[in-house]
Amino acid sequence: MNGLRGNLPFGYVNPNSFTYKSTSGCLIGTCINTGDYKGQCFEPSDQMKGDFARSYFYLSTAYWNEWSCCDEPGTNKSDIKPWMEQVLREWHELDPVDDLEVHRNDVICEQWQQNRNPFIDHPEWVDQINDF
Repeated sequence: MNGLRGNLPFGYVNPNSFTYKSTSGCLIGTCINTGDYKGQCFEPSDQMKGDFARSYFYLSTAYWNEWSCCDEPGTNKSDIKPWMEQVLREWHELDPVDDLEVHRNDVICEQWQQNRNPFIDHPEWVDQINDF
């Protein structure tokens, strides 16, 4: 699925326009409710939306001003563009942290990175940051 997503931004897909639907409910198609962006996007299944949002919040803060590349439809370097940030904030609220996400955070910390995603451990911190 990630290979099909490529560099598509995250967003809500118009249910009448999807060009791909996975067996788990992920969609690729024309974005809706994006402001100025009029293009294709990727919408994960409902049970993964918050997980993706918190991953992007982590990347945006951990690598702020570290990336010199690229201006994409949903991001510019480590910054999340306002329209996509709004979507990710909604997803963060609609799909709270669950046991699977905590377990994944534990494994990534212990076996790979030796650091944690603070937005999984402290989801309330998302509301304390005005601009990712």
